[in-house]
Formats: sequence, structure tokens, C-alpha cells
Amino acid sequence: MKLTDIIKMCWDNLFRRKARTFLSILGVVIGCCSIMTMLSIGVGMTASQTAWIEEMGDLTVIEVYPMYGMMGEATLKLNDDAVNSIKSLENVKFVAPKLGVGDIYFDIYAGLNKRFRISYAEIVGYDPEVIGGMGYELIDGELPSKSGTALMGQYFEYSLMDTRRPEGRNMVDYYSYMYNPDGTLSDGSNLPDPYMSLKDKELTFEVVDENQNVVYSKTVNISGKVAENYAKGYETSQGLIMRKDDLKQMLTAATKALGRKVKETEYNGITVKVSDVSLVSEVESQIREMGYQTSSMESIRESAQKEMATVQLVLGGIGAVSLFVAAIGITNTMIMSVSERTKEIGVMKAIGCFVRDIRKVFLAEAGFIGLLGGIIGAALSFLVACVINYIAGHSDMMGNPAQSLYEMLFTSPTRLSVIPVWLFAFGLAFSLFVGLASGFYPANKAVRISALEAMKNE
Repeated sequence: MKLTDIIKMCWDNLFRRKARTFLSILGVVIGCCSIMTMLSIGVGMTASQTAWIEEMGDLTVIEVYPMYGMMGEATLKLNDDAVNSIKSLENVKFVAPKLGVGDIYFDIYAGLNKRFRISYAEIVGYDPEVIGGMGYELIDGELPSKSGTALMGQYFEYSLMDTRRPEGRNMVDYYSYMYNPDGTLSDGSNLPDPYMSLKDKELTFEVVDENQNVVYSKTVNISGKVAENYAKGYETSQGLIMRKDDLKQMLTAATKALGRKVKETEYNGITVKVSDVSLVSEVESQIREMGYQTSSMESIRESAQKEMATVQLVLGGIGAVSLFVAAIGITNTMIMSVSERTKEIGVMKAIGCFVRDIRKVFLAEAGFIGLLGGIIGAALSFLVACVINYIAGHSDMMGNPAQSLYEMLFTSPTRLSVIPVWLFAFGLAFSLFVGLASGFYPANKAVRISALEAMKNE
């Protein structure tokens, strides 16, 4: 029997009893729509949680810290040897040692005749080749590509104290403008201007001895400003980001000027960027085996993934119950079809039709019910997802008029229901499988019917 003959027989037999076929397909539609909707909610929750974790920090970054002993002293220091050891690990994209000022205290001045003073700032130094890979968001200017330049944090200029103003009024209070009257975070548009713009300006770094005599002085140009991001360090708020070699030279010179012994370079921490998020756990374990302390978003991501996997399993199981009921309906339909067509089966056998062809006819009918129900159910689940996202995101859209309806329904990371391509394919494949599995018993029952007995059947 040709494939076209099987398809024609399948079509004619199914629509000979339209109401029965419709109800069987409807059961698959409801089951497929249920399982896809439930799984889409799980996928949406996972996507929202992942977006939330990504806002907290880069998922491919590992922060490495020295190991401290009982007395608070570093028992395993972060030095150049540690940097080289971590660089040698596989799947490490780059290693960014973070140099701090240690026990050197800098007074920082700006403006004519050192009018403005900054008593404290978080100062860090990175290798120039990795500053661009740290993911800083530039608000203005450029990265410190030249020696003697530095990036300032978003609110560094508000640290300026005007030495000509009385204490209490010598700094611009921007904290009171950070929040709206309703307690929500301000967008920054209402912030007052700082006393002085430091764009393309010089800062003077001074170190004084115990007699308050200036023993070291160095000028640094501000090349740009970065957006505040505590996940990348406090220096992005009210600090300075310099080239590591520049800061190292300043510290060495200042240490000598104070009459102290120059020590081996030690880093406050090391930022390690891994080539892929799936490899973070492996690399982090290797660094811990070296004896260093680490922190990353991996532990949060792993626990969130396990939690969401459980939620998806539960939601999928609830939806699968409907598809199981639909499978029983298909089986019942096909058994009734076999009973009604007993004489037809006998004729087919009598004229020499192969047993495998008879089995194919009934399996094709059951598979068609499953596939057609899956197609309609997948399309319906997409519409249901749009309705869910519209209801869930309508209040957010009212608060954010700039958000388009298309973004709210299809691209927003806060969508409650997300149907990726693989879920569509899964819904269709699973529905087809349910149909074929449901038709297996009736098809076997059909091929076991005796041709002689079938011919006698009325």
C-alpha cells in the first residue's frame, strides 16, 4: 500500500465520524495547551530570575580574595605569582588584579590653588589591557588609554570640599536628591551640579609626613566618568580607576618618600572572567583548591536553576495530566473505530493487504489526531501566553509609557510566560508521540483480527 493511499484512508476514516474525531482532537488541544502554558510560565520565571541575577553582577566573573588567618593576617597573599597561576587555568578569558593604595594616604586636590580637596576616595588600579573588558559603562570621556590618566566614578565630583566655605556647607549634598518624595530611586535628572566639573581636569595627589610636610606630589588627568555599579566596585561611585602601573609607581615613590621599605606588590583582589557561564563552577573550584577565597554569582544561579527546574517539573506534570486524559480519549476512539471497521479489516486482509499496512493505517489516524491537536494547542498556548503577559505587564506599562505593547508581550525580560522555539517543537513532538502511543494498542488489536471471522461480522 502506497503512502498516499494510507493518508487518504486515514483522512476518510477520521472524518467519517466528525464529532468523535473533533472531541478527540479537542482533548489533545486542551492537553497540549495546558502543558505548554504551564512550562512557559516556568520558563518565564527562570528568565526573570536570570535577568535579576545578571543585574546584580556578571555571571561569568569570579572575585578572588586573599586567605586570612585567625589573627586577621593574610596567610595566602594575592601577588604576581597568584595572578600567573590563575592565568594558566583553562577557560579563563582574562585576569584583572586589583591594586589598592594599602597603607598610603593621599590627599587629593583640584582647582586653582588647590581650592577643592577630597579627603578620601577609593582608588584602584587595573592593567590597561583589561580595563576595557571590565564592562564599565562610560558616561563621558574615554578609558584611561594614556599614562597619567584616570576614570572617576559617577559621583566622585560630589566628594569635592570647598576650602573657602565654612564646614557644613563646604560640600554639595546630593544624597537628599537620590530619592523621589515617594521613596523611589530618582533618575538623577534633579541632582544639583557639583562645585566643579573635573572633565579633562587635573587632580593633585599629595602625601604628607608626620610633621604635615608634603613629601610626595603627583598630578593625574581625568579622562572620563563611569556609571555607578556596585557589582563592579565602590570605585564606580565615588572613587578613581587608574592604570595599575601608574598607581604602583605612585605607591612606590610615596613609600620611599615616607622613609618606608618598599614591599612586594599585593593585590586587594583579583577579578577573573571566565569564557562561558557554564564553566564558572569548574574554574572557581580550581581557584579554591589553590587556597584562595572566592565569590561569584554561580552559587545563586545554581540554586535558582534547581529551584526553577523543580517548579517547571511540577507545572509540567500538572499540564501532562490533561494530555494523559486526551491519550485515553484517543485510545477509546481508535478502539471504537476498530470495532466498527472489523469487516473492512477482514476485506483488506482477504485481498492481500499486508499486516504492517493495516497497522500503519490505524497508527496514522491516531498520530494525525495527536499532531493536529498539537498544532492547534501550540497556537492556542501562544495566544494564552500573550494574554497572561498583557495582564501581568499592563500595570508596568502604565507606569512606563515608553514601553511598547510588542516589548511587553514578546521581548521584556519580566514576562510571566515565555514560549521559546524549543517549547513549540516539544509541544508538537509530544502530542504526536501521545497520539502514536495511544493508537498502538488499537492498531495491534486490528492486525490480530482473523480475516474469516471479520468477513462474517455484520
